[in-house]
Amino acid sequence: MSLARGILCLFLLLSFYCSEAQTATASTKQKEYTVGDWIPIDLFVSSATNNKVVFPNLNDSISPSIEIANYTSIDTIKKSGQYEYHQLINLIVFDTGQIMLPQFQFLVNNSGQQDTIISEAILIHVAGMKIDTTKDIKPIKEPLKIPYTFQEILPYLLGAIILLLLGVLIFWYLSNHRKKQTPIDEKYLLPPHVWAIKELDKLMEEKLWQRGEVKSYYSKLTDIARTYIELRYKIPTMEKTTDELMDSLHRGIIKQVFKKDLNDLLVTSDFVKFAKAQPDFIENEEAVKVVKDFIDKTKQIEEEPTTTKEKK
Repeated sequence: MSLARGILCLFLLLSFYCSEAQTATASTKQKEYTVGDWIPIDLFVSSATNNKVVFPNLNDSISPSIEIANYTSIDTIKKSGQYEYHQLINLIVFDTGQIMLPQFQFLVNNSGQQDTIISEAILIHVAGMKIDTTKDIKPIKEPLKIPYTFQEILPYLLGAIILLLLGVLIFWYLSNHRKKQTPIDEKYLLPPHVWAIKELDKLMEEKLWQRGEVKSYYSKLTDIARTYIELRYKIPTMEKTTDELMDSLHRGIIKQVFKKDLNDLLVTSDFVKFAKAQPDFIENEEAVKVVKDFIDKTKQIEEEPTTTKEKK
């Protein structure tokens, strides 16, 4: 009976440790602001190990009344055995009253397992602009009309003459020189899988990650994979996040077994781009193989024309 209790206690301790292995918070220095003020939000993640952490993907605005003014890069420090990640975001709120700032979501890779941490929402009060009601309201004065002088008109006149001369020169050039035809991009001439394999071979010859250019290597590799999917399945991919791209492929276009390794590669590439992760040489070599294997399993095979019936 005592052995069972000991195992139960050990399990509870391990569960508590895992739950406290990483935490995420979002905080402000004060709770009172005036409409239009910059509201600094400190995003903080603490982890017991040097995990790969992806901070929220920030856009220009969070909601119709909350916009992002700017944000800093992510700082990483080691303090008292903990790894701490910081990012400062300045928000602008264009509404008044009690405002609930949103929660922020963080992705943490724990030994290959991706966890999601969400910070608590922040309640602040935003006051409107103070108006001095003791003063009389004055009508808006119309601007004074001042006649133009020749010196003010001269720059516009010279600009019009220069534009006219440029137009005449361009017309003469186009009339006397044949316009060079823009070459068609090779990726639109070849089958998608043929073009993609050629680009992967070029990437291998560049030896980017061997020279320490890991970020450039993964960026080009994922661009090739995304372009192949776009050409093969006629769906836009370059502006989609990894989750959005996988969601597009989850609609029965590609079998689930073909997508797992590609999804893992795209997630690793995101970590390299945003969290400055450094995969080892084995992962770098396997990355190209993952893309080639995905292309080989999903490429469209052109059917050969049927031959005439064999003679008896």
